Amino acid sequence: MSDFRVGYIYSLAPIHCGGEGDLGNILEIAREVHTNFPYIPGSSLRGTLRDEVKLMDETAVNTLFGKELDKEGQMGVHQVWFGDARLLWVPMRTMSNNGKDVFSWVSCHSLIRDHAIIAQQNAVIFPNEAVGNSAGTYLIADAQIQVDQMSDEQKKATALAGTWPNSLITAVKPTWEKNRIVLPDADFQVLMEHSLWTQIRNKIQDETKGANQAGSAEVFWTDVCIPRDTIFYFSWGYSLLKEKPVTLEQHQLLMKVLQGLFQVGGQANVGRGWVQGWTNNAVSPSQIKVGV
Repeated sequence: MSDFRVGYIYSLAPIHCGGEGDLGNILEIAREVHTNFPYIPGSSLRGTLRDEVKLMDETAVNTLFGKELDKEGQMGVHQVWFGDARLLWVPMRTMSNNGKDVFSWVSCHSLIRDHAIIAQQNAVIFPNEAVGNSAGTYLIADAQIQVDQMSDEQKKATALAGTWPNSLITAVKPTWEKNRIVLPDADFQVLMEHSLWTQIRNKIQDETKGANQAGSAEVFWTDVCIPRDTIFYFSWGYSLLKEKPVTLEQHQLLMKVLQGLFQVGGQANVGRGWVQGWTNNAVSPSQIKVGV
């Protein structure tokens, strides 16, 4: 029998998971077809966690994730699965009505609703206007937004399941609890056009190619990334085999990786993709009823 859990990722650096096609010199990122929101594909997340576990125990990685495809075309059966990591809260520097800079996290109705379903929390109806922890008039991406006060029920609906990791609970969590804004989907869609992290890269000519070209830019391209301080959520769980199920030690090894620091996406050589992970349920699979 499978079990169902929720995991979270907090980005400590910009994340670049490559999309299916680039736009000229713009290195695009993976986006959901139905929303166009950036996301981390479950295959990327699974591959990263698999590699981390493999570094510590090759027997455990084959039990958890299954053996990789061999020359005979045979693969092992996985006992842990991971879904896509979706946006939940995106950081945004704003300016409040008193001219003071405020660092806020922004989400939208559909993301809050979908997370509530996955986390098995009560969902509430949000009005067709912005609501937040602190009411007021905000300037976001050159737009003025009037933010009303969130109700207690709406605050509960935006809560994360489980317990934050120690590395975030004292510094990040208190700020997040005070500075959240939930927008209607259409407004959030517009906002996403201004909130992604971009950087222009230049490739400098080799000095050996001639004095006239030395030091000139040969080509340039723009990296598009999901910004640091973004909070994602993803579904995951165990689907245990009747014979040789995941052991307590193997589960603990996975938890050490899943609730620690790891890297997702590309451009690791320039420090992209480092995240802090955690989950709402770290119970051993030995307490899960084994399937047939």
